[in-house]
Amino acid sequence: MLGRAAGAARRLALAITVLGAGLAAIGSPRPLPPIVFVSRAVPTGAEAGQIPGLGPHGTFAGAGGRLLERAADGDIRALLSDGRFFDVADPAPSPDGRRVAFAARGRADDAWRIWEVERSGGTPRCLTCASESPTDSQARDASSRAGAGDADPAWWGDTLLFVSTRGDSGSGVSGGALYDRSLVTQLFARLPGGKIVQLTHEANGVLDPVPDGARRRLLFSRWWFNPWRPDPAGGTTRGAGVTGDSVNVWQVVSARLARDARGTLVLADVRLASGGVLPRRRGMGVQPTPLPNGGVVAVAARNTGLAPRPGELMLLRFASPPSKGVRLAGAAIGDDAGDPYIESANLRAPAACAPAGLDDGRLVYSLDPGGRGDFGVWLLGAGPGSRTTVVDLPGTWELDAAPVPLPRARPAPVPPRTPVLAADAATTRVAQGEFRYLATDVFAGRGAAARRDDARLRVYRLVGADSSEWIRTVPVPRSGRVDVFLPAETPLFELLTDSTGRALPSAHGPTQVRGFNAGARGTTSRCSGCHLGHSAQR
Repeated sequence: MLGRAAGAARRLALAITVLGAGLAAIGSPRPLPPIVFVSRAVPTGAEAGQIPGLGPHGTFAGAGGRLLERAADGDIRALLSDGRFFDVADPAPSPDGRRVAFAARGRADDAWRIWEVERSGGTPRCLTCASESPTDSQARDASSRAGAGDADPAWWGDTLLFVSTRGDSGSGVSGGALYDRSLVTQLFARLPGGKIVQLTHEANGVLDPVPDGARRRLLFSRWWFNPWRPDPAGGTTRGAGVTGDSVNVWQVVSARLARDARGTLVLADVRLASGGVLPRRRGMGVQPTPLPNGGVVAVAARNTGLAPRPGELMLLRFASPPSKGVRLAGAAIGDDAGDPYIESANLRAPAACAPAGLDDGRLVYSLDPGGRGDFGVWLLGAGPGSRTTVVDLPGTWELDAAPVPLPRARPAPVPPRTPVLAADAATTRVAQGEFRYLATDVFAGRGAAARRDDARLRVYRLVGADSSEWIRTVPVPRSGRVDVFLPAETPLFELLTDSTGRALPSAHGPTQVRGFNAGARGTTSRCSGCHLGHSAQR
């Protein structure tokens, strides 16, 4: 037991050392900027075990809440009048610090919508309703399933990004997520003029958009799960759920905001932003936040798919992928036997979630230090003794802390037009509803399938919650390069096979993309290898 404790202490010291390399060193306590946050009622009944605002089942969970601000001097004030909303979540200060966007519902049976309010006071304005000041009946959306709607607002200049269940589950496929039929959220953008456009077409959904201003990219999380697997006789078959060769994990990705040949806002150059290694609990991530000196901090859970409940939670710091996350706070979830909080350990693990970075590199986050169901907002810096309480109100959970930006120059908007293909090709491919799929070498990577002359890449499209269809087979040269145009804005997955359609073996199982890809019209999706970081089994 003493040996295990000593090992845990060494790992904690290592985490603090690594954190110090990525976060600014603290010589003396620095004042905090104003911080907006939500104070939520503790979930009970059917929602017990959910963290409001986290994961596919927690995003729209909630039994009531308030939008608050902690001033630089520590005083706490409400940003909304009592009783205006039944529940609030996900505050996001505007880049100029004057306004706060947030998700809210006026009554328990209202759909969630995105609102904004001036920090100096005033009447809240709905940004994703049919009108800016909807009536109670307009705020309720009969077309939405109970608890559904809009969530996770984030600002990109004057453009508001958010996730939503609006539309036909967002992916063109009805029936909900493929794992458990839970609500599917896609990424949308509300442009300065009020027009709303859809940016993602994931089979299982996305959450938690956040700008990475230093790199001019957007971070968000997506649910990487695909129930189809190779059939030994050729082609694919659908499993009933997670199998020995399937993957069920949330991962942090990044993308570039651009405009296609028509001037429509699109996501381009989607790539893995953290993790991509095994063990999976050190490679998954939701609620990401970028660090000013590089890297990403995100939340990992014992249940990597977060459904139906996340289980124990921890904060991980990642370098550029592929990299194994280093624990900063929360539970030491047992991917190796030396971790103290493993199954049947009879210990209550602390829980950490909702990180947000400060300009100086410190983090604010939500922490339940005793594992007894009492989240407060904490501050994490570098060095021993750097963890301190920021605000912890009695009887409620304080979540989703967001520092208010300092006044600064107006951020640059999305470029008016950024070609994502050569001009002559872009117009044609946008009109035809296609994107360019460029795999530089499908045989690349440790343990990949052996090069051969008769390899084929079979491409499948999701056409329903319980069905997929083969749409194309592409010959693959020994170089492994595949350059082909495919249908855009629809979930696709690929299988590397021989000439008879049987999947090629690798050191990690059949060579298949274990999630789904979806490209925007006129863009190029690049990859190398067959996504070892997403699909390999240890």
